[in-house]
Amino acid sequence: MTLLTAAVAVFASCNSSNTLVPDNIGPDVSGIPELPADPQPGSTNFNHRIMLLQHTGTYCPNCPNLMSSLKEVAQDNGYNDRYVHVASHSYNQEGDAAYSDAAAKISQAFCSGYYPELTFNLTTESTGTSIAAGTIKEKIDVLHKGSAGVGITAAAKIENGSMYVHTEIKAAKENIYRITVWVLEDGIESEQMGAKEDWQHIHNNALRAMAGESLNLKIYGAKMDRMSPGDKKSKGFSIKLEDEWNPENCKALIIVNAADQEGKYDVANCIICPAGESVTYDYK
Repeated sequence: MTLLTAAVAVFASCNSSNTLVPDNIGPDVSGIPELPADPQPGSTNFNHRIMLLQHTGTYCPNCPNLMSSLKEVAQDNGYNDRYVHVASHSYNQEGDAAYSDAAAKISQAFCSGYYPELTFNLTTESTGTSIAAGTIKEKIDVLHKGSAGVGITAAAKIENGSMYVHTEIKAAKENIYRITVWVLEDGIESEQMGAKEDWQHIHNNALRAMAGESLNLKIYGAKMDRMSPGDKKSKGFSIKLEDEWNPENCKALIIVNAADQEGKYDVANCIICPAGESVTYDYK
């Protein structure tokens, strides 16, 4: 098991904002699950995934149109392994069971204010007013890379009302990286305005919590030291789950952000790790 190189990050349980709080627990990592073995220790040739961030809400009458387009893209085997999808329910919180403070903060940072909207990675780049499946695929074609600058392995579990995530990254390119973890929930039942089919009342990949605040660089996660190709860094996270969330439907999204030439951060790679499971490095 790789030793953690940073203290475990723990979150306040007094409210749903999950504000980052330092915790000096030292070497005690008893709550953090063990990582799987690296199947190709000598390789840094990783598959790349971008992030599709859906700005939505159950009170949005046009949002089912984007839901249908995303379903079409997800059913295309040429595309569904090239991205992860996050539903940020921030349009009118009253009555939307998938709404969260985290979603409101993310949409405030990246949504133009028009719903529905699909943005890419942690930027304001979007498909604009076109939400057709073909337009989404064209955008994926542009943003998806032949290989990722960093690989990710992770293990997650839920215990005593918290999600514990142990993640390790392995650099393919020299850079400064940041790691963050989001909690997503599937199977949320909430009546969707404008729904055309029954499945549109069931909401998946809904953003529930982030590992840190959404202001300044905290949105991009904990900063690692500069890494050279082949270097590995690991970190543990503990995120308090709210009572109204269904732990059995929660999963971890691990996002690694990299600095560009201007010092700005954007998503370098990301993976989903279901609670109670682990995912190893995804090599090409």
